[in-house]
Amino acid sequence: MDIIGQFGVIMADPPWDIHMELPYGTMSDDEMRNLNVPALQTDGLIFLWVTGRAMELGRECLELWGYKRVEEIIWVKTNQLQRIIRTGRTGHWLNHSKEHCLVGIKGNPEVNRNIDTDVIVAEVRETSRKPDEMYPLLERISPRTRKLELFARMHNTHAGWISLGNQLNGVRLVDEGLRARFKAAYPDVEVQPPSPPRASAMEIDPRSTQMRSPYAGPEAKSTSAQIPEPAVSGGAYASAEKPGAADIDIVG
Repeated sequence: MDIIGQFGVIMADPPWDIHMELPYGTMSDDEMRNLNVPALQTDGLIFLWVTGRAMELGRECLELWGYKRVEEIIWVKTNQLQRIIRTGRTGHWLNHSKEHCLVGIKGNPEVNRNIDTDVIVAEVRETSRKPDEMYPLLERISPRTRKLELFARMHNTHAGWISLGNQLNGVRLVDEGLRARFKAAYPDVEVQPPSPPRASAMEIDPRSTQMRSPYAGPEAKSTSAQIPEPAVSGGAYASAEKPGAADIDIVG
C-alpha cells in the first residue's frame, strides 16, 4: 500500500456478506474489519457504502479504522420512469428503495461544507453500480485532493481517481513516479501501455494535450493507470473469487 501513497478522499463499495446469493464473491465481517484502510489515509474523508445488514458493521469498521462518522448520504433509487422503486426482493423485511453511504472523517482535512445535500435521486443500473453523481459531489467537497476508490469495476474508472478492484483489466500506469515504484516492487508483473480512463469521465482541454476531469478544479491534473496486483499485504484487499489478488486501475 505504500506504493500508492495517501489520499484525501476514499470511496468504498465493499462486497458485504449479506447472506443472499450474489453474482460476485463476498468478504466476511472479520475480513472487512481487518482491511488495512488506515495505511491509506491520515487526514481526509471516507465514503463507505453499506447494505441494510452491514449498517452497524460499517459504523464499527469506521471506528476501527480511525474515523469519526459525521454524515450519511442516501441514494433514493428510481426506475427508468424516474419513479421510486417499490418492488423486487431487495431486503429481508421490506423492499429497499434506497442505499446508505456512511461518511467518516479522520484528522483535520480541508473540506467545503454545506455545498451539497445528503440525498441523491438516481436511476438504478447494473447490480451494485452506484450513481455517477457521487464523483462530482466528492470533487466539490474536497477539490484538488488525491482520490481512491476501493472495490472498483471498469465503469468506475474516472480521471483524477485511483481505482482498486479485482474486476479491472490489467495494469495501466501513466504517472512515472508511481510506475517506477510499482515496477520496483513487482518486477515480474507486466505493466500495460498507458491509456486514459473511459471518455465519459473526461474532457479534453484544448490548450493542453492532457486530459482532465470535468469535475476537478482548474489546477487539477490527471494521469491514468490499471494494475493486477499480486498478493496485497496487511489484508488491504481480498476477494472470495480471486484470493490474494487485486486488479488496480489508477487514474491519478
